[in-house]
Order: sequence, then C-alpha cells, then structure tokens
Amino acid sequence: MPIIKSAKKQLRQNKKNKARNDHFKGLYREARVAFEKAIKDNNLEAAKEVFFNEKDKDWKTLKSGLQSIIDKLVKKNILHKNTASRKKSNFVKMMKTLEQS
Repeated sequence: MPIIKSAKKQLRQNKKNKARNDHFKGLYREARVAFEKAIKDNNLEAAKEVFFNEKDKDWKTLKSGLQSIIDKLVKKNILHKNTASRKKSNFVKMMKTLEQS
C-alpha cells in the first residue's frame, strides 16, 4: 500500500481507469464474440447487424455495432488507432469471404 500522498492518489486513479477500461473492453468482447459466432454459423445478415448497428423496429439503436465500439476504444485511448484499423479490416475480410462463399 502506498504511503506518500501522491502515490495514494495515483492508486485511486489507476483503479478508476481500470474500471473504465474493463467496461469498454467487455463491450468489445461481447460484440466480437457475437460477430464471430455469426461468421461461424455462416449467417451474413447477423454478422452485418452485429458489425454495424443493432436497431429495433422503430430504428432506434439498441446496441452500438462492433465497428462503433472499436472507434470508441480508440477515442478513449484504450486501443491504438492502427490496431483498431487492423481489427476492423480483418472483420470486414471475414464478412467478404462469407459473402463470396
């Protein structure tokens, strides 16, 4: 446990930032697993829905799409922009290979 006042403050900040990062990484993980499950089941429509946005009958957004979540992670400095770009590119490639087959 820290003794110095500044170290105590840093510990509080670390806990707060870790909680925030874990929350957004969890959202990403849920969306990625749903996307990969749709790809594995050869369901292109479900994969596109998960990747872009999920909407209800009134066209209100229920959940952010995988692409949107990745962009949020970049904005909050959880992911590097090149890593995010690579991930989005790989997900689009998965959908295109499913389209072609």
